[in-house]
Amino acid sequence: MARIFLTGTNGFIGSHLAELLLGRGHDVVGLVRPTSDLRSLQPLFERYPDRLRLVVGDLRTGAGLDAGLDGVEYVYHLGAVLMPTSPAAFRLTIVDGTRRLLEAVARRRPPGLKRFLYVSSQAAAGPSPTEAPITESEPPRPVSWYGRAKRDAEELVRQQGARGLPVTIVRPVGVFGERERDISGGTFPAVQLGVRPRIGSAESTVSMVYVKDLVQGIVAAADSPAALGRTYFLGNPQPYKQTDFVSTIAQAMGRRWSVRLPVPGVALSILAVFAEWLSRFTNGRPMVTRDKAREVRQRYWSVSPQAAERDFRWVAGTPLVDGLRAAVADWRQRVQRARLEPAEEPARDRAVKCYTIALVLGAVAEVLAEIGKWYEFTPRWLIFPVIAGYGIAFGTLALGSVRWSVVPRFLVGAAVFIAAELSNHFWFHFWEFAPEPFGRLPVPYVRALVLSVPIGLMPVVTSALSAAFYRARLRLGA
Repeated sequence: MARIFLTGTNGFIGSHLAELLLGRGHDVVGLVRPTSDLRSLQPLFERYPDRLRLVVGDLRTGAGLDAGLDGVEYVYHLGAVLMPTSPAAFRLTIVDGTRRLLEAVARRRPPGLKRFLYVSSQAAAGPSPTEAPITESEPPRPVSWYGRAKRDAEELVRQQGARGLPVTIVRPVGVFGERERDISGGTFPAVQLGVRPRIGSAESTVSMVYVKDLVQGIVAAADSPAALGRTYFLGNPQPYKQTDFVSTIAQAMGRRWSVRLPVPGVALSILAVFAEWLSRFTNGRPMVTRDKAREVRQRYWSVSPQAAERDFRWVAGTPLVDGLRAAVADWRQRVQRARLEPAEEPARDRAVKCYTIALVLGAVAEVLAEIGKWYEFTPRWLIFPVIAGYGIAFGTLALGSVRWSVVPRFLVGAAVFIAAELSNHFWFHFWEFAPEPFGRLPVPYVRALVLSVPIGLMPVVTSALSAAFYRARLRLGA
């Protein structure tokens, strides 16, 4: 059995590839960063304690690369970044990191090296100009920072191939399956709620592949003599209409009805700006970025995988609905674990965060109200007890509802505000609304109901931020 060096080991595709290689009896040395989340690898450590070894390093600096290359026969290079917010961040890991890895391989030149396989992306080729699938012979036309970085990294690999390094490049299309985060993080929740989003044109087409099929194709390419020095698209034989793909998600979820929701591309770009801004405060991964929105807004992402079938007899054989059923089941399990995960945090730590976040949100709300002259307190110093009340009420709600879903947390938060607002209107009179803009709302009940929507989101945001800060601490070395 072979000794394999794998970058991107703990990632979505990398963890599935490691599982396949270990299952076939190979020894895997995986490169991970000091802050990598290793939970995806925990089952593999338990199953293959003697054949999975990790090297702590970083493609961006070259640390750990030499130690990982000792005696390897295959190098699978998957290490990349998907959601940074600048082209420089893409290039640092994808282009410079690939260069450093290639230099380390050339410097050490493992005597038994059989293949350096680079996992690139369909984004390196860019979208197809028409609905007709493109082949590997088409010149690359990337439209995103990510795609351009992948294209340039491919060129570095080819240059080393021309110098005698046994290389192969594969370009996966859109990948779905267990542990995937982008489709399952955005589309799955919407479909679960009975909404089928459609971004851009109804004619949009996408090439997709189930992750377990993909990793089999990656290994087949690395083992194939015919694949030496070549580049391949890896995807299902037939591209899908975007609407058909989302409808199959609904079928996999057992949703019998749903509402189709067209989402203009410009709306996705605006959402991306907000998501990037929010990620600066949570230190988390944005739900979408401007760069990803730029890719998603393209009409056609259609490729042909016929070269892979011709040269190493690989065909993505899992029916779309079966792969999506597995992905949906995994997503539901992850949602349940994520809901319960913050409950494992020490109560004192969780309380400090919840009360602090709620207090800050309350202060922000009252500062905005003061700037807008929406209402006045009598006496004015009551603003401070009210801010403290936000912290106590919504901090307590966020703390006590750690096992709740979003909807009941929102409803209780809204109900608390409605009760406070109506009590003030009829009995206490601690604050009075200005004639504009809220004075035009006809009755206090309507005003309380309208304002309860943004205020009801406070415990939801408090809980989300508290959980995000906790998960950030779960990262190795953080």
